[in-house]
Amino acid sequence: MRFQGPALAALLLSLLLPVPAAYAAPLDPSLVPRLLLSAGRVDSRRDDTGVGTGYFLDANYTRSFLNLGVVHKDFDGETVDTAFAGVGFSNLLQLQAGMSTEGTVYRIRHDLNLTYLSDFFTGTKRNRYNISLGNRITWTVAMENYEDDERFDNFSIGFGLLY
Repeated sequence: MRFQGPALAALLLSLLLPVPAAYAAPLDPSLVPRLLLSAGRVDSRRDDTGVGTGYFLDANYTRSFLNLGVVHKDFDGETVDTAFAGVGFSNLLQLQAGMSTEGTVYRIRHDLNLTYLSDFFTGTKRNRYNISLGNRITWTVAMENYEDDERFDNFSIGFGLLY
């Protein structure tokens, strides 16, 4: 079966439209649209030829299985800015491709809410719709591969806040 461009675009657009409350199932917080703002440390994956270590600032938006993100990375004065789009399961696992100031980039990203992790290990159940600070702190890990310049291949780890 071959998809035509307009049909595929209409299908993707329909997935982004909200469903009327009368037909919607109860909200599952793992599928609720969320914006994650995070910051942390970035390290080059190439010890001898890499650009070193630095910091990153990241904004990532997810809605069900689609996600978008922008990131600024500073490797000891050498900066890289990237815009990403990708697919995945909410914030749990994201596969992204993007364009940066250094060319095409591929990224695997994982965001883990610390409250969910605590509840999993302690067996407690908290109100999933509570938006207190404790429910918003998130640990984020990402690995990037630059197609054009492998000096920038990196691994990053940091913390963020869900909005």
